[in-house]
Amino acid sequence: MKSDEIIEKIRNKLKESDPEKRTVVNTFQFNFTDTDGKLIKSMALDIYEGKAPDADGRVTIADEDFYLVGTKQKSFEQILEQDKATVDGDAEAINKMLSKFRLNSQTKN
Repeated sequence: MKSDEIIEKIRNKLKESDPEKRTVVNTFQFNFTDTDGKLIKSMALDIYEGKAPDADGRVTIADEDFYLVGTKQKSFEQILEQDKATVDGDAEAINKMLSKFRLNSQTKN
């Protein structure tokens, strides 16, 4: 998936963060789709693949759009306004979580 870079950054941030100091404590499930809306992969915020039955919120978003949010090319609000993602649960908490893990749009090699 194109957004694997974003997912890996989230994984690393979660591993490095002190659980006592986390500001995002909700559990979210992400359902990634292709451009036609077909499900590619589901994963929880802890980034283990699969479904999170006790998630506080669920986001269904195209891999490409998640990548655009993660690289700051678009905001999560813009994706929602364009009806390119669906949220079941606390959209504000989801956006707060996404803002913690955005990558710079330019990467160094």
